[in-house]
Amino acid sequence: MQTLSNQQQAGREAIRLAIGKLVAIDDWQARCARLGLPGPDPATGAIRVDVLGGVLEIRTTDFSAVIPGNPKPPKPADHLLALHYLLGEFPMAPTGEWITFREFPGGQFYWESFLSRSVKPLVGRVGNNTDLLRDHLGRFSAAVSHLPDGGIQAVIRALGVIEVRLAYRPGDDEFPPSADVLYDSCARRLLCAEDAALLVGRLCLGLL
Repeated sequence: MQTLSNQQQAGREAIRLAIGKLVAIDDWQARCARLGLPGPDPATGAIRVDVLGGVLEIRTTDFSAVIPGNPKPPKPADHLLALHYLLGEFPMAPTGEWITFREFPGGQFYWESFLSRSVKPLVGRVGNNTDLLRDHLGRFSAAVSHLPDGGIQAVIRALGVIEVRLAYRPGDDEFPPSADVLYDSCARRLLCAEDAALLVGRLCLGLL
């Protein structure tokens, strides 16, 4: 029998707690409209949530998740992010204003941990190979453009209507390669610091 790690156990408990809150919601049409999502499927009641370049269908009967057309189960982290998105109480729409992880409640305290889970592994893998990064950005719904300094920028549809902006700059003789990640400020209406870190951590992992 496989033993779950502490992280896996914590993830399962977080999913269980989220489902416990979601069962109290009875007007999913209004909830979806507020969150910028299509309404529930008329036949199945399932709700489709964009998560990191893919789509999860959340069944409102038991809040399990499936990937349409894919027999593999979704990653628990993606399932949890989709459930937490559905728990959002405030209207969600992109603002076009960008914030750093530090601007989430508790973000300043967890800043170094955030970097270790996200941009540091990305920079370590990509280095100056921006062609590799550009290729891997094709895994996501991303609008990619060039920066004046030779780097690239991508605006990525990350979770529901929440967009994330990645700016990547190759190194030179003076400076090492670097990356910055910003969130559309609407994310602060819905995500806690842990969810914000999880979202970008999953994004950066997918770019390796």
